[in-house]
Amino acid sequence: WNRVRLANLLKNLEENALISPDGERFNDTDIPAGVAWYRDEGYDLITISSPNKGDWLLDAELDPDNRVMIVTALKLETSEIPAHIAVGESISASANLTNKGTQVRRKAFLKLLDVRADAMTSAGTDPLGLNDAGQEGDEKAGDGRYTMLYKEERPFEEVELLFSVESPTFMREKRFRLSVHEPAALRLEGEGSEAKLFVDLHNVMREGTEISVWQDDSSGAKVDLALDPEGAYKLNNLSGGVYASITGISKLGNQVVREVGPVYPTGAPPTPAAVPEPIPEAAIEPNQTKPEPVPSQVPEPEETSAEAEEEDSTLLPIIIFVSVNLLLIAGGLAAWLLIRKRRATQEDSLLDEYEDKESDGVKAKEGTDDPDETVVQDAPQLDRENAA
Repeated sequence: WNRVRLANLLKNLEENALISPDGERFNDTDIPAGVAWYRDEGYDLITISSPNKGDWLLDAELDPDNRVMIVTALKLETSEIPAHIAVGESISASANLTNKGTQVRRKAFLKLLDVRADAMTSAGTDPLGLNDAGQEGDEKAGDGRYTMLYKEERPFEEVELLFSVESPTFMREKRFRLSVHEPAALRLEGEGSEAKLFVDLHNVMREGTEISVWQDDSSGAKVDLALDPEGAYKLNNLSGGVYASITGISKLGNQVVREVGPVYPTGAPPTPAAVPEPIPEAAIEPNQTKPEPVPSQVPEPEETSAEAEEEDSTLLPIIIFVSVNLLLIAGGLAAWLLIRKRRATQEDSLLDEYEDKESDGVKAKEGTDDPDETVVQDAPQLDRENAA
């Protein structure tokens, strides 16, 4: 057995402390193994795993408003969860905490908890509306019993319902598995004009369930199908979808209204193509020729991909050829410009050399005592150049 006593051993105590039966003293900043301590404004939440037997002493400031709640066998209790339900069937599920078999109702403690439920299916995880606020199936707000209304709008082979209670220092949870079924299944037998429809009612439904079956006609209107002595429905046509409406009470006592379908007959003939009406002879004027019938367009063989590949294979060499020619032209142009530049440089050099020689000739003419000799040597060359 365990017992907790409240005392104020140290005056002007700044922090609450807990003393074990063997005399060990600890607080929220120095806790031994197996102890979880959460402190917030106005409360301390302490959880001890496998506590030693004996007297535990809580050293805290004595105040008339202080309250100590001791929970030694906290359990999560839930309502019974069925293993099978129908699509669209709403069931009520609830959860609450108990301590030694007694429901926990103290609001100061419950407000520290996060109580929730989730549905996990192949489509993912969905949070459910478990609450203690008097909403969505909860009868009384704040009574410590959390309730929800649960249903699925499509069938699932397996659903896992998870109820959980979480606090800063502990957690409790329970898991349930169930299956969600269509209340009825449509089954077609036979082909063509021999096709018949059977409705197989699932055992989640009670006897006396009302079933109505109809089929769409060529215009889209609903045509009710009658039940024959063999328990089958004769189809009205071989192309329209077949539906069924299910209305009844499930074995859990819940109202179920569900529409299933459509299913389509096998071996149904293809829908004939619309034939254009011929133009009456009287509608054609004397000078007007009869419109020639437009031949039906026969789809050409799908060679688009082959043609595209062929065009791509032809286009690639052309691109390469044009690219090479452009490179050759660019190279030739650059070489021509380089040669031209070199020739211009050479001509400038020759012209400079010529001008230097001419300058030397003039100087010689001015410095000699026999001017005729110099003139005889240079005059013919200058004449040739002038003549040229």
